[in-house]
Amino acid sequence: MHFPYFFIILSSISLLSLSLSHTMEKTLATSDNTRSISVLPSAAVKSRAAGFERRTKRRLSQTKASVCVSGEEEDDEEEVKEKIEALQRIIPGGTALGVDALFEETAGYIMSLQCQIKTIKVLTSFIQRLDKQDMKFGG
Repeated sequence: MHFPYFFIILSSISLLSLSLSHTMEKTLATSDNTRSISVLPSAAVKSRAAGFERRTKRRLSQTKASVCVSGEEEDDEEEVKEKIEALQRIIPGGTALGVDALFEETAGYIMSLQCQIKTIKVLTSFIQRLDKQDMKFGG
């Protein structure tokens, strides 16, 4: 790979990532759908997450009081908790989110990563064509 192309690729990826996140935010903030996908959680997401956590804790305490949970179910709950905590560490801003908001942010984060992968593939293809042209013309 040509060394100068490396810096062009890095700067292109940075610019495309920024424009992509701005475009995705504008696209998703239509009159029909006011959700916004950003790396940092919005205040609305935080308040919904807090409300969800309070309701979930209340339901869990009521359920545990009325029903005896078996050891296997406790293991399953613990495993799910661990996986959610791992997801919170992976997703930017995930530690401040409740479960439902975390899943929404995860979906947006995955979409963003997919777009970055497509961008890298396009740039890689472009550089490969340049390398082939250089070989044809003795470069």
